[in-house]
Amino acid sequence: MRPLASGQRRIVVLCDNESAHPACGCEWGLALAIDLGPAEADGGLWLWDTGQTDLFLRNAGALGLDVGQARGLALSHGHYDHTGGLAALRSSTAFQGSIHAHPASAVARFAEEPGGKPRRSIGPPSPLPAFIPADPVCVLASGLTLISDIPRAPGLFQAVQGFSLDPAGAEPDPVPDDAFLVLESASGPVVILGCCHSGLANSLACLRQRLGIDRVHAVLGGLHLFKAGPEALEETAQALEAFGVRRLVAGHCTGPDRVALLKKRLPDREVLHLAAGQNWIL
Repeated sequence: MRPLASGQRRIVVLCDNESAHPACGCEWGLALAIDLGPAEADGGLWLWDTGQTDLFLRNAGALGLDVGQARGLALSHGHYDHTGGLAALRSSTAFQGSIHAHPASAVARFAEEPGGKPRRSIGPPSPLPAFIPADPVCVLASGLTLISDIPRAPGLFQAVQGFSLDPAGAEPDPVPDDAFLVLESASGPVVILGCCHSGLANSLACLRQRLGIDRVHAVLGGLHLFKAGPEALEETAQALEAFGVRRLVAGHCTGPDRVALLKKRLPDREVLHLAAGQNWIL
């Protein structure tokens, strides 16, 4: 990949449910690489999630990206499809960077199955490698901030239905570790999501409250709308409009039909499908 010009940022999609590059595979999972520019200027490479398997490493190799040189890894939350590649990252690369995550990312968790089947484990690898517990606002590097502990306003959409902290389903899991990144770019702030279990309206409201940001250039990642109804879709569209988002690149748990509906609902904005192999320069 060509070097970045001064002030430029690059986001590379290493894993998603779909693939946009002939050399990249796809799986139910998400992993991104974020290039902040020259390391000597507090830049360097950061990773956002690791997908479900080692696929993100193979895709990175096919794209000519050495993720073993990353300064650090931030986790969006502790589900298997965002943490499953951690062991491969540590055993198959030279990665020595820091790992940042909400403390609840390490707990066991479960999801209900249709037809009365036993709940399946959807937690992280056990044990989760040592990580730095993230504060509600955690500055990872110049221009890159991790936001977690997102408040949920009553009545606003959040994608937590069917999750529990025990295999019997007696203790609901509100996914408190749900987090997102804020990337400063020449075009304006970019919000990078994992699964957005908190809901986009809650996440962007938290962004405004904590960092004073009320205009966002782009939103990229999963919106967890694939099982959501029309009210959640409309709420998401209104949040994008309220923050002046010009580009939405949505994938993983969003649902391809939901991306199509958002594209129709927001005709004056760029709405795209996320896919492995994409390379965004901002």
